[in-house]
Amino acid sequence: MRIYFATNRRYVKSATPPFKDRYNLEGPAIYRIGYAEVSKVADPTEKPDDAFAIDSIHVAPETPPAAADGEEELGSKQIFDELTNRARTQKRNILVYIHGFNSSFETCILRAAQLHDAWLDGDKKPLVFAFSWPADGGDGLGFGQSGETGSKWKYFGDRDDAETSGKAIARSLRRLLDYLMELRKKDNAAHAEPCEQCVHLVVHSMGNWALRHALLSLRTLINGARLPKIFTNAFLMASDEDADALEEKHKLGLLPQMADAVHVYHSKRDLALLISDTTKLNPDRLGSWGPRIIDGLDTNIYGIDCAAVSDTGVFLHGRHQYYRLRPEVIADVRQVIAGKSPDQIDGRSPVRAGRLYRIEPAG
Repeated sequence: MRIYFATNRRYVKSATPPFKDRYNLEGPAIYRIGYAEVSKVADPTEKPDDAFAIDSIHVAPETPPAAADGEEELGSKQIFDELTNRARTQKRNILVYIHGFNSSFETCILRAAQLHDAWLDGDKKPLVFAFSWPADGGDGLGFGQSGETGSKWKYFGDRDDAETSGKAIARSLRRLLDYLMELRKKDNAAHAEPCEQCVHLVVHSMGNWALRHALLSLRTLINGARLPKIFTNAFLMASDEDADALEEKHKLGLLPQMADAVHVYHSKRDLALLISDTTKLNPDRLGSWGPRIIDGLDTNIYGIDCAAVSDTGVFLHGRHQYYRLRPEVIADVRQVIAGKSPDQIDGRSPVRAGRLYRIEPAG
């Protein structure tokens, strides 16, 4: 399978993989783009974190060769052209993925591969485009509490890196927006039918903190205008963000402008977020309790309680990885992507019909 990526990590051509845990040498707002070829190597039900392997990585050149008309083609255009052609000809949706803390570039790609393999629309696998910001890789829960994860300040280091990466994520989203607008112009000129495939956003853990700063940066890049509608669904998974984040325009309150629907998957049993809440002096977490309020929020925001289905059977997952491993959560997401209305999704119980739900354990 092919996983597309953008990253503002430092590029070291001779290294394997070639992207490291610091920023691009030209600055944190500068990103490279490319794709990784990934293969399935094991039964994911037995070793879910070892189910895939990276075979090769292709990085688009910073100074690409001239096109036939003599103009330079940006590496991002080459990648977006390929993504668009595959989405249209194969009728496949696109997932844009932003990973969480304690994640190396390799971890990001391999977890993106899991989403490619599991988050189906019917029998169609999505095309996955991952943005990898320079979180430090490591073992365990990632809060610097074991000898394997380095400094006790690791969490705060990742949080700073996520915030600083917001501009790079915003620049890549702006590039996507420009590309889609140009594509629409070409379709209109050719009297072609618009593409019916969907683009979905999935953001895990501290990636939601990076997303906050990406939204704020994107608004600046488009001179304060209303953000464009790009995504059909935005999935906020185990969000390491404030519980009131969707209420505030300076947090995640701008996200409903960009997505037809926002789905907050949360669990009060999430050990990683419990540590964030109680030891890092953070307010209540969105990924623990869901939205602080539901009345007054955009009507396209939904809360999905995953407390009963958050355990993945691996202690070091800290009940924080259910979005990619629990069959009940994956089944729920598939039904959302397929366009089922919230009240018609199998496996859910209504907490407040139309807005808040609970996923029940299978069997």
